[in-house]
Amino acid sequence: MLVAGIIAEYNPFHNGHALLIEKARQAGATHIVAVMSGNFVQRGEPAVFHHSERAKAALNAGVDLVLQLPVPYAVSGAQSFARAGVEILDAFGCDWLVFGSECGDADVICKTAEAVYSDEMKPLIADELKKGISFASARENALCKINPLYADVIKSPNNILGVEYAAAINRINSRMKPVTFERQGAAHDSADSDSDIASASLIRSRILDSKEWSRYVPDSSLYDGCKKRSVAFIERAILYKLRTASSGDIARTPDISEGIENRILSASVQAKSLEELYALAKTKRYSHARIRRIIINYFLGITAEDADTPVPYIRVTGLNGKGAELIRNRECRLPLITKAADISALGEGAQRIFTAECRAGDVYALCSENVRICGEEKSTKPVITE
Repeated sequence: MLVAGIIAEYNPFHNGHALLIEKARQAGATHIVAVMSGNFVQRGEPAVFHHSERAKAALNAGVDLVLQLPVPYAVSGAQSFARAGVEILDAFGCDWLVFGSECGDADVICKTAEAVYSDEMKPLIADELKKGISFASARENALCKINPLYADVIKSPNNILGVEYAAAINRINSRMKPVTFERQGAAHDSADSDSDIASASLIRSRILDSKEWSRYVPDSSLYDGCKKRSVAFIERAILYKLRTASSGDIARTPDISEGIENRILSASVQAKSLEELYALAKTKRYSHARIRRIIINYFLGITAEDADTPVPYIRVTGLNGKGAELIRNRECRLPLITKAADISALGEGAQRIFTAECRAGDVYALCSENVRICGEEKSTKPVITE
């Protein structure tokens, strides 16, 4: 038995994701475990489809077991996102961590990770930040002084995640082996595609605009009747909450530093839309994506304490027969949850994380034309397929 783990959002599951699973199988993986974001994702937005619907699509395309990445980690930067995903896969006993990258070379990814988190980097980054540039640019410039090849690696988004995966594996002394395959098709966030492998961003935009998108996913019929979700349905609620907030309220949100909460507050009283708010609050040091995550974290009531809590449990979102076999035969170092009610027997950290998950689920129920009732996160059961 060789168990390969994947960390993903599947927002939505598409042909590129299916290809990665196929390559993992060809390389020798007998079982595939995916850690998947719940109903809110790293972009600082609701997932376009419910996590149960995305889990079903993943199972239909070759994943055997889907585990949930809790919302405080799912709506976070690359380092926290990677750390939590790696902790879950390692606790479940996965042998490989499989991911796509622009580089396609696991050895280069791992060496880049070592350089990024070396003691040599800290003063170099500090010197670059004094120039008033973004952290990403400062890190790239600093890394170029160590090895230009490594600096080139962290210019690409999937490489960046791969570097964080490798760093997280080293940090917790995991026995998992990083395995990467070169990303195929359209680039990350690309608005165009000449093949059947498009970026998730393009597919989401086509879904939300009611344009044809079936060619980009293995089986679009799985989504027939599924409600598409959009941040547009909660836009005014977010603006209202920000306009009635204090700087102290926002300061408790993850990823806050250097008084950015004051800039966000100032922008919120001027902005007439979320896009305008993001544009007004963005700075050289704070990217558009980071601002989006801060704002959605604040709206969902996620605090820095939540985000810093070690992963307290592993929740099963979906499984097939081989996934059930894994659960029976794999020793897991964290409580494995198939029923939400079982979380009540766990400690304070688990209660905090699940409370955040339930709160996010109740907000997610507002993100479509047909408003759903509260409490669905407590009653949602794992998707089971053949």
